[in-house]
Amino acid sequence: MRRSLLGLLIVVTAAGVLSMAGCERSATLRVVSINDGMTLRSDIADFMQYFDKEDSWYVTLYQYMPDSVPVVMQYVEIGAGMPTWTPYTATLNRAVISYTKSSEDAPDYASATIPLTVAVPADPTGKKTTIFYINVVTSTFKQLYWEEDVQDDDPYYTDIFDLISATATFYGYDSVADREVKAAGKFQIEVGNFYDDPSRFGK
Repeated sequence: MRRSLLGLLIVVTAAGVLSMAGCERSATLRVVSINDGMTLRSDIADFMQYFDKEDSWYVTLYQYMPDSVPVVMQYVEIGAGMPTWTPYTATLNRAVISYTKSSEDAPDYASATIPLTVAVPADPTGKKTTIFYINVVTSTFKQLYWEEDVQDDDPYYTDIFDLISATATFYGYDSVADREVKAAGKFQIEVGNFYDDPSRFGK
C-alpha cells in the first residue's frame, strides 16, 4: 500500500511540475535598437550632372533612393519550463512605420507598411540578438512629399525639411507557441537635401 501511494504521489507531482512549466513558459519580443540609436539623415534626392554636347549645357538629373537602417531584436524565452524539441521562433511578416512631423509647415505623413520575412529565434539567456535591415524611408515616400521641393534644387545646397519622430511596429507569429507577437521601437529621421557629388549618383 505504501509503495502504491508513493508511486502515485511521484506521478502526480511530476505531472504537476510539467503542467506548471508548460503554462509558465513564454517568450517576449523586443526591439533593442533601430539604426544603432542614431538619427537617420535621409537625403531626399541624389543629383548628377552631365554636359550635353548638343545643347552645350550642363543637365542635372536626380533620383530617389530608399534609406535602409539596421534593426536589432531579441526574442527572450522566460519561465521555468522544460526544453522543447522545437525552440520558440518569432517569424516577422511586416512592419508598420508611423511618422510624426515636428513642424507645422511639414505635410501629414501617412504610415508605411513594409513586408518582412525575418526569423527571430528565442533565447533563454537573453543575450543573443537578431540583426536585419529595413527600408524606413522609401523612394515613394520621398516623391510623395518632397518631389516639388527638389526638382530645381541645387545639388550643392543643404537644407533641412523636417525632423521626424518615427515608430516602427513589428508584427508576426510564433507557430510553436501558437500566438501573435508584436514589438515597437522609436527612432528619428532628419529629412533634407544634403550635399551630393554631381559627378556620380549616391555620393
